[in-house]
Amino acid sequence: MPRVSVMGHPVHPILQAIPSAVLPASTVFDVLARVSESDEEGFSKAAHYTLVFGLAGAAGAAATGILDYYEIENRPVRRVALYHGLANVALISCYTACLVRRRRSKRADNKGLVLSSLGASLIGLSGYLGGELVYEHGVRVGEDADGIPGAA
Repeated sequence: MPRVSVMGHPVHPILQAIPSAVLPASTVFDVLARVSESDEEGFSKAAHYTLVFGLAGAAGAAATGILDYYEIENRPVRRVALYHGLANVALISCYTACLVRRRRSKRADNKGLVLSSLGASLIGLSGYLGGELVYEHGVRVGEDADGIPGAA
């Protein structure tokens, strides 16, 4: 499968910044809506829109991450990438369940808040595993456009 790059840079690490930042912000807005006495509706709306935007960004990050996964030939490294992907599937599932629960009411209920918090925690795990792929194993580091390591 082709590697997805823009101007010589892999796209997956660029796109992952969106859900990594915006989805936990959704969790924070839900907490603020819960503890705020003055602007509950504003925080709930912010949580909803950041949740939708974060899930849309996660779709792009997931698509490019899957393409990168199939380029990994080393079995132990591929296993780390699999765990990274599974953590992402779990966190996207948590946030998607939050969105579904939110459709019934405009604010997060207790279960939605727990799911959102779990999703935010899984972003940390996923980021750790992604960092291991890059910093420990050099996945997509120092390659030219043809995927040749050290040629960039």
